[in-house]
Amino acid sequence: MGCCVIVRRPESVDEVEQVKRIIEVSFSGWHVYYALRGLRGHMLLVGVDSCSSRVVGFIQYKVVRSGRVKIGHMYYMAVHPDYRGRGVGSMLVEACERELVRLGVDVIIASTQEDNVPVIRIFRRFGYLVTDWRTAARVVRELGGDVEDEYDLMWLIYDYDEVVLLKVVRSSSTAATAVLKRESRRA
Repeated sequence: MGCCVIVRRPESVDEVEQVKRIIEVSFSGWHVYYALRGLRGHMLLVGVDSCSSRVVGFIQYKVVRSGRVKIGHMYYMAVHPDYRGRGVGSMLVEACERELVRLGVDVIIASTQEDNVPVIRIFRRFGYLVTDWRTAARVVRELGGDVEDEYDLMWLIYDYDEVVLLKVVRSSSTAATAVLKRESRRA
């Protein structure tokens, strides 16, 4: 049987140390600081090579509440350079989305830099709308959240990246659906 990547929670301190090394080779500047800081107390999934037991990628996520809305937030995902282009990023996003849905979120928000085309492409494949913070705040409000505007939402989830990727996973709100349909026509 060949090797494969298994996505799961980290099982040892050594696996978290391997995530730190991936952060250091994948990010620069203040992103290194915040990705390392996010390892304390936030939720984490790792991709592990089944043959070598090496951590080859990770994704950080959290759940926050705004009014009646539970928001899943995916952030800081990276794959070791030796494993890029093999679908590991897609596996991490898929597993993280499954976990957030299991936790009962209504909407999932991810964000990235404008030039991070591979990540944007992965999220689009999973049905995420590429949008902005203002639209994301309107959708959260329509779902029953208590954010006033995009700045409230950015502060709530503590994220300021340029590109917002949004997916409603649990809703009966026709207004939120209408906002998303209007925005998807513009994309």
